[in-house]
Amino acid sequence: MEVRGDIVKEMRIERAWTQAQLAELCDVNLRTIQRVENKGNASLETIMALCVAFDVKRQTLFKVPEITEVEPARQNPVKAYLFIFICGLVVLWLVVEPVQQF
Repeated sequence: MEVRGDIVKEMRIERAWTQAQLAELCDVNLRTIQRVENKGNASLETIMALCVAFDVKRQTLFKVPEITEVEPARQNPVKAYLFIFICGLVVLWLVVEPVQQF
């Protein structure tokens, strides 16, 4: 799972812990802490251990996708008029067809 490695590192430094100390607190390998801080990759078990060590909620460590504004799709007016025209023809056909059967 992807986590905020920068937040993990920041919280570790705030507490004046080394990576080795954090690894020992979380009962994980030192390399695991290095990978979390550098690449943001962590298993669910590691994330839970980090949350316990830092006394934070899981949401604190997860990456939140950036929300960018998306330009609304521009509608083609020709397509809209064509659709209305075809709908009109269908309605006209439905009205005229029963009259011709008499």
